[in-house]
Amino acid sequence: MTRVSRGHLGAAASLLLALLAPARMAWIVFTNGENNLSNDYLGRIYVVAAILDGHYDFRHLFTDTFITFGHSWLAILPIYLFDARFFAWSMDAELGIGLLLAAAKTLLFWLAVAPTLSARMRWLLLPVFSALAFSVSQVTSFTFGESVLQMQLSQVGLALGAFAIARFESQPNARISLVAIGGILASWSWGGGVMVWPVFTAALFALSERSLRRWCVLGLAAAVGLSQYVWQFAIHNALSPMERPGLSQPWRYVGLIGRPFANGTGLDFGPLRSAVALGAVGLFLAGIALAVERHRWRTHIPAMAILGWSLLVTLEIGFFRKEVAAWYIVPMTAFWMGLAAFIASAPRPLAAAGFATIAAGLLFSNRTWEDKSFYLPSRAPASAACLREWRTAPPGCRERLIQWGGPDRGELASLGELLERLHLSVFGPRRTYLLQGDLAVGRVAVETPNLPVFVSGDGVTPADPKDFHRLDLVLAPGATVTWRVDLPPGTRRATFSTVVRAAPGDPQLGRGARISVTAEDSSVILEERAFLPRETARPLSVDLSSLAGKRVTLRLAAEETQEGETPLVFEAPQVLMTLDPEQNRHAS
Repeated sequence: MTRVSRGHLGAAASLLLALLAPARMAWIVFTNGENNLSNDYLGRIYVVAAILDGHYDFRHLFTDTFITFGHSWLAILPIYLFDARFFAWSMDAELGIGLLLAAAKTLLFWLAVAPTLSARMRWLLLPVFSALAFSVSQVTSFTFGESVLQMQLSQVGLALGAFAIARFESQPNARISLVAIGGILASWSWGGGVMVWPVFTAALFALSERSLRRWCVLGLAAAVGLSQYVWQFAIHNALSPMERPGLSQPWRYVGLIGRPFANGTGLDFGPLRSAVALGAVGLFLAGIALAVERHRWRTHIPAMAILGWSLLVTLEIGFFRKEVAAWYIVPMTAFWMGLAAFIASAPRPLAAAGFATIAAGLLFSNRTWEDKSFYLPSRAPASAACLREWRTAPPGCRERLIQWGGPDRGELASLGELLERLHLSVFGPRRTYLLQGDLAVGRVAVETPNLPVFVSGDGVTPADPKDFHRLDLVLAPGATVTWRVDLPPGTRRATFSTVVRAAPGDPQLGRGARISVTAEDSSVILEERAFLPRETARPLSVDLSSLAGKRVTLRLAAEETQEGETPLVFEAPQVLMTLDPEQNRHAS
C-alpha cells in the first residue's frame, strides 16, 4: 500500500470516527422531546410576536434583546424569526440549527490548529474534537433550542476569530474583519461571548499587529459588541441580584473545568469530586504543555485563544454564579479542545498523557445521558398537551413547562395565548397529539377500571406519564380506554396510529386489538382491528380526516381471551394532523 493510499485511508477513518459523536447526539435530540416551547421562551416570544405582527418599535431592540442580569440574544433573533416564519417555530428546526452550528464550530477550530500539526496528528485530532464538541455531557443544551443557540453561536464567533488568526496572517485586513465579525457574533449570542475580546486582543498583539487602522477596527467592533452590556450594566444597573461567590472557594473554578467529564450534572448543580479531580489534571497538563512548548508559543496562538477563552468564561461563571447549571458545561469543553490542540504537537509522553485523560473522561461520562438532562422534562408529552390545552389546563401544568418554580404569574396562559394566536409551536400546521400527554389534561379515561391499564417504557413496568420519553400504553385482556381529541376545523389530514404487540411471555397463539372512533353530532363510526399471531407486532391505524372540526372519541381495547392474562402493548398511541396553513387561523 502506497503512502498516499495509507494517508487517504487514515483520513477516511478519521472522518468516519468524527461522525460517531454527532450521530449519537442527533439521535438523542430528534427522538426525545416534543415540539413545544417552554421556560425561557416566555421572555423571547413577545419580541418575535410583535415583529411578526408588524408593529414592533425597533427603537427598543437593544433593550428587548437583552436577558435581564447578563446575556444578549440579539444575534439569535434572526434564527427565531426564520424558524417562526417558515417552520411555525419548530423545536426540531432550532435543534437542527444548533447541531449544524456545533459542527461548524468544530470544523473551524480544527482548521485553525491543523496547520501546526503533522498530517497524522491532524487527522487524529479531528475525532477527538468531535467527541468533545458532541459529548453527551452537553445534552441539556443540545435538547433545548434557547441554550444550544446561545452556546454554539457564541463559540462559532470564537472559532471564526481563531480561524482568521491562524489562516489569514498574510491578509491582515481580511483577518481583522473576520475577527471583528466573530467577536460581535459571540457577544450578541451569550454573556460569556464577550470574553473573546481580551483573547482576540492578546492574540493580535502577540502576532505583532501594528496597524493603527486595524486596531481601530477591532476597537470599534468591541464597542459595538459590548454596547448592550454597557447600556444595561452601567446605565440601568442590571446586575444579577443572585448571590455572587466572587473569588472565594477556588476549587469551584477547578470543578467547572472538569465538569464535561462528570456524571449526574443534569440536576446536581453543586460540587462534584470527579469534576474537581479531572479539572485539576487538565490544568496541570495545560501548565506542563505551556512550559514545554514555550519556545514555539507563536504556533500555538489559536489553541491558546480557544483554551484562554474557556478559562476566562470559567472565571466569569465562577464569580457570578454560585451553582453550576448544566448548560455551563458547553463552554468548558472548549478548554479541553484547546488543550488537545496544544498537546498534539508536544513531546509524545505529554501528548499520550493528555489524550489518555480526555479519553478516560469521555468514557467515564458518555456511558449515560439521561442523568445529564435538565430541560427535557419541559418538553415531555405532558408539557406539550398542557400548552395546547392552556385554557383548561389542570393544576400542575405550569410546572410542566416553567421549571424555575416560584408563584404562578399566568406564564402558561401568556405563552399559550401568543402561540395560538400566531399559530406557532403546538398550534402550527403539523401537530402530534400523544395519548400519554393527554393523560395530564384529563382527556384519557379508563372504561374498565378493574383491569390493569398503564403506560410503560418496556411494556412491563409502569412508568410516570409525565416522563419525557414517549411511553407505550399497556392494556390487560378486556381492558378499554377512551381518548377525547378535538380535530381542528382546518385539518386537512388526521391519522391515529400505533403498533400493537403482545407483552413478553404471551402464551396465546393469536390476539386481537381494536380501535373504534365516534364523533359528536355524527353518526359515523370508524373501526379497525389488528390480529397478532404470537411474537408478532402489527400496525393499527385509522384515517380521521373525514371528522375534521369535530370532537372525536377513540376507544382502544385489548380483546378478551379465554386463558392467560398477558397484556397488549400499544406503542406510543398518537394522532398526527396536517392543517391547511390558510385555514389554520380558524382552527385555533
